[in-house]
Order: sequence, then C-alpha cells, then structure tokens
Amino acid sequence: MKALILAAGRGSRFGELTKERHKTLLPVAGVPLLERILQGLKEAGIKEVWIVVGYKADMIKKEFGTNYNGLKINYIYAKDWEKGNLYSLLAAKKFLKSKFILCMSDHLFEPKIIKRLLNTNSNCAVTLAVDRTRCSPEDTKVLEHNGFIVKIGKKINPSNCVDTGFFLCSPKIFKYATEAAKKGMNELSDAIQLAAAHKDARVVDVSGCFWADIDTKQDLEYVERVLLCSQREEEYLPIVTYRISKISMMLNDNIESQISLNQRKDYTISG
Repeated sequence: MKALILAAGRGSRFGELTKERHKTLLPVAGVPLLERILQGLKEAGIKEVWIVVGYKADMIKKEFGTNYNGLKINYIYAKDWEKGNLYSLLAAKKFLKSKFILCMSDHLFEPKIIKRLLNTNSNCAVTLAVDRTRCSPEDTKVLEHNGFIVKIGKKINPSNCVDTGFFLCSPKIFKYATEAAKKGMNELSDAIQLAAAHKDARVVDVSGCFWADIDTKQDLEYVERVLLCSQREEEYLPIVTYRISKISMMLNDNIESQISLNQRKDYTISG
C-alpha cells in the first residue's frame, strides 16, 4: 500500500518559525515532524510514500531524499499549492491508480490508526478516520449516519465526530476533487463533501487512538511535553492514550506532567 502526504503548505500560523524552513522540518522532541510521520507510516506497513511539496520543496527533498529506512519516497510538486490543499491532492492524480492512505504533514499519530484504515473493507472513494471523544473550535467536524459521512466542515452543526486527517482513498477521490475545483472550491473537505453527497464517503472510528494536529507553536510545545514525558526515547509516541481537546490542552498545562506514561489507560479532561 502507498501513502500520500500533503506537505505543500507554508505553515504561516507558526510565524517566524517557518520563515526560513518548512514546518515539516520543525523538531518535535528533537525529531523533525515529517520524520515522525514517515516512521509511523512505516510501522503501519506502508511501503512507498508520495510527498506533495510546494513551499520550500527543495529543503524537504534534501532532508529526506528518496529513502527513509527502507520506505521509498517520491515527490510531486504542486504548482498551485497556494490555492489550497485540494490542489495539492489534485497534483497526485496521475501518480496514484489504486487505493492509498492520505495524511497531512502536520498530524502526528499512532500507527494503529493507519492499520484500522487498511483493514477497512470499503469500496467508497474515501474512508475517513474519525474521533468521537474530542472536539475543539479548530477541529473539522463531521456528521455521519450509519457509517456514511453526511456533512463535513469546521462550522457544521450538528456534528457527532471530528476529522483526524487520515484517510483511505480510492482513485475515485480525484473525480470529486476535480469537480470541486471546477466549482471554485479549494479545500480537501470540499471534495469529501461532494463524495458524501453521492454516498461515497464512509468513516472508521479511531476514538481512543493518539493523534495530534500541530497547527501552531502552542500545539508543538504541548506534543513535545507529551513525548518527552514518556521517558522512552525509542518510542515516537507515548503508550498512554490521550483524549484531550486543544482548548483543554492549553488550560491544563500542569496536568500531563502528573500522568505516568508507563501505564496504559485513557485520561479524559473535560474542557
């Protein structure tokens, strides 16, 4: 199975941190963000990765080359990357002719999420890994019914789960992406909404698995604290499963230091 990583964006919300380097090269507890993503995909059984690049593309290529610990790496340049991540997806259209995992370059994850997607028996254009245990204003919300996506977007109401940023896609997703672009849309979620309108978008529940969307310096600092607290440098994610909204993360800075990461348990903080 192949994976597609969308890594073309500027990461402007990081401010000065991404002025001279790409956000995927920012260190997370001493390891570049993209390296942690590649490691997670490799552990989940992915054999080949296609990385869509745009902003500071040469910097990413120089850092990772064409092989990461046996994981083959290919690059696709998205000339319209500044228009939105829909165009980053479309740049990969001619390269992926069978099912593939789609993920973002700023989402850390537990390999179990990818494995659950790979074990999903779905012929839909897209199957999205969703989380029912958290929701913050920054999350992309999802309304699903009987396993099918009804609506997706940051401002939809009602919703019953959130988009984790991990997908199993068939080449049919490019048909919806092309249609979305023709309608003047520019986000990946627009293509998924079009697929949903044709009952061609499903969900798989990964609630309880670790994942983190790193959009800001505050997100980065929080995840670093979680990783460094593990006291097991060989592990790129903690054993413990966190189910914490971004708001709760920032309001409860002192709590994670009290958790023993050598004990497997769920720890829920209400915001």
